[in-house]
Amino acid sequence: MLLEFVQGGELFSVLHTSTRDGVPDPQAKFYGAAVLSAIVYLHSKNIAYRDMKPENCLIDAQGYPKVVDFGFAKVIDGKSYTLCGTPEYLAPELVLGRGHNKAVDYWAFGILLYEMQCGYSPFADQNGMDQVVICRNIVNGKLVFPKDFNSDCKECVKKLIVRDAAQRLGNLRGGADEIKEQKWFKSLDFDKLLAKKLQAPWVPKIKNITDTSNFDPYATDEHVDDGSFSDNSGWDRDF
Repeated sequence: MLLEFVQGGELFSVLHTSTRDGVPDPQAKFYGAAVLSAIVYLHSKNIAYRDMKPENCLIDAQGYPKVVDFGFAKVIDGKSYTLCGTPEYLAPELVLGRGHNKAVDYWAFGILLYEMQCGYSPFADQNGMDQVVICRNIVNGKLVFPKDFNSDCKECVKKLIVRDAAQRLGNLRGGADEIKEQKWFKSLDFDKLLAKKLQAPWVPKIKNITDTSNFDPYATDEHVDDGSFSDNSGWDRDF
């Protein structure tokens, strides 16, 4: 499987650095609008993404985020009952197993906006990573905003993180257009964004076409090709 090499690293690394968690409001708006555009496109094809999180957004050479990893994506016409996703981003209907549709992506989008503004997700386990606690918070926990949370973004997030999927912004009659029409997004030109005519708030430093320095190092098993060749033609002869 050959995938595009997006060299700017994960959005997660932009949000969480050694000096801060979260990004300034204009930066959150830029990344949020780009992610929303990806969700809108997927939903136009009846595809629910179902795994929104900063780790699944990579930053390209121009500083634009790209949504990746479609392992949980699924065409949904009615409802699906599969439990999948990342705990802190799960919508209540996913946690409760009552059946879900594409509206789970709008809940997760609201969580992403919150994390970009605050540096943490609203229903996280404050004492660790207990998934039971996280799920309990999602279903029953109170949505609390810090005092310095941008007021216009707050209004948008409050309409996205709605436990009743039928009342959730993006899943109403006006669809995703109602999200774009929120006051917080008013100052952003979505047409220019899609044409990549907006200056990204952060452009990664890329030395060359094989530069991987924007990704965190991780342990891997190295395999060195010794040049030997095994002729495996005919392996399917007995099928």
